[in-house]
Amino acid sequence: MKRMAFVVCLLLSLSSVSWAASLWTGTWVQREPQQEGRLMMTIEEVGTGWKVTYKIAGQPPGSPVSTIVTQLDGKHAPFLIDGKPSEQTMAIKKIDSRHTVTVITFQGKQAGISKAEISPDGKVLKIENDYTDSNSGGPGGKQIQYWDKQ
Repeated sequence: MKRMAFVVCLLLSLSSVSWAASLWTGTWVQREPQQEGRLMMTIEEVGTGWKVTYKIAGQPPGSPVSTIVTQLDGKHAPFLIDGKPSEQTMAIKKIDSRHTVTVITFQGKQAGISKAEISPDGKVLKIENDYTDSNSGGPGGKQIQYWDKQ
């Protein structure tokens, strides 16, 4: 009986992890458009990690697409632009089912830290960026972004 209870608890915990991970997957649109236009981010589950794809909404075919594939373990992964490594990496670590922390490097130096929190209903993503270096491609300083799930 104890073994059966353990198996049931294990299955329930695994199903809740799968459900929680699915909060992140899908297409997200940034509320405040950047100078280049409104950013779209698509998160797909790949094994135990994610593939994150960024592009500008409404861009014609052939426009730049950025991707990163991460195991969510805090190890640096290359940030690709059109499939080619850029000078940036991201080390994304999943803290729990609703939080991640990302260390961003540019040319081998830490350029910033992002903390992401997904709403309990999975519809809003809040990202707090703290760029330590304005040469990182970010605006420098702190900013908060909101993304809505499509």
